[in-house]
Amino acid sequence: MSTPFDAPQHGGSTQTRLNSVPAEGGGGGGTNVDTQRLDEAANALVELRGDTENVDNAADDDCLSASRGLNKHSAGGMAEAGSWATAGSLVTMDVRWGSQVLNLKSLLQDISDKLHTTSGHYTSTEQEEQARQRSISTPFG
Repeated sequence: MSTPFDAPQHGGSTQTRLNSVPAEGGGGGGTNVDTQRLDEAANALVELRGDTENVDNAADDDCLSASRGLNKHSAGGMAEAGSWATAGSLVTMDVRWGSQVLNLKSLLQDISDKLHTTSGHYTSTEQEEQARQRSISTPFG
């Protein structure tokens, strides 16, 4: 399965190009940025963030259900009173899991925002350069 993060493949090998100069050598060239791929990657991260939230909600439900199930037929409270110590540990683990999920979602959103911003900056710069090029008058027409 291909994602927006996958590099294009050339004949089974990956070739790196800096500033759009072919690996075989060659003269100048400018930076070529595919803003559509940047936007696709940013959107994929937003989708992944949503999927992460769905998985987190399911894990919350399962942990709390297991904790309730462990204590269903016990006295509740401390392990010495007949409660399962594992039940409290499941709740503690669920809280830690939730904290990690919040951190991951924050990182995914931050990266997505930066990709959208970068795409916007490249698009704006390209439009400004095109306008500048059109405004240049030459003696050749």
